[in-house]
Amino acid sequence: MSLPLALLLSSALAGLALWKRALTPVGTLLAWAMCLAICRIGAMPAFLILAVTFLATVAADRLAGKRADPRGLRRKSGRRDAVRVLCNVGVGTAMILLFGITAEPRFLLAYAAVMAESLSDSLASKLGPLGKGKTVDICAFREVGVGLSGGVSGAGSAAAALGAILIGVLCLLFPGADGKTALLVAAIGFLGCLFDSVLGSRIQVKYRCPVCGALTERDRHCDVPGKVERGWRWVNNDTVNLLSNLFVAVLAILVF
Repeated sequence: MSLPLALLLSSALAGLALWKRALTPVGTLLAWAMCLAICRIGAMPAFLILAVTFLATVAADRLAGKRADPRGLRRKSGRRDAVRVLCNVGVGTAMILLFGITAEPRFLLAYAAVMAESLSDSLASKLGPLGKGKTVDICAFREVGVGLSGGVSGAGSAAAALGAILIGVLCLLFPGADGKTALLVAAIGFLGCLFDSVLGSRIQVKYRCPVCGALTERDRHCDVPGKVERGWRWVNNDTVNLLSNLFVAVLAILVF
């Protein structure tokens, strides 16, 4: 993609992010730089994958609202800062840069798989709580609070599959891609979402609120410090997202 067109598209997407208050100013600047690299190297198909991931995530945010986290159990909510942008798009951008250096198509498909996982996870966490079924821990199989990392539901799994399939279909825009390629990208993205839930269940830090007794990702709940219940203190939701993206990238490189 030409530099002027890449600048135009990345600036338009960044401007939309600011207008919708989806990102902080610093987060927007970082996202703009990553989008510019993705457009310049990955051309229009790569940009469309990024744009659809962003727009679908924003739409899910608006649709779910506070219903996605009714008890305030998640560590972060609202506008995405630079750390969240880096943890969700950084690995994908690295795959694009590797594609630019090596011209190996596997890195381009790894980028698509990473974005499939990101969208899959976002839709599951935002739209899953809107369903009427129970949310259970993916490893312990016991009911957990709505919005807590590691929890899965029927509605959330369906939303995750939809997000992965959507990105898989967009992969058909890549030169030489076919139905098998699209299916593999979608499958790897969905598997990465499940891996994200396992990490969220097993190693992400969880706190017990001494006031209401809720298990939460926040170190403060009900305006008081929580006590570490389980998980590693340094592993938060951003860390889990980054590790999941790395897992997907490596898996996609091996598969393709």
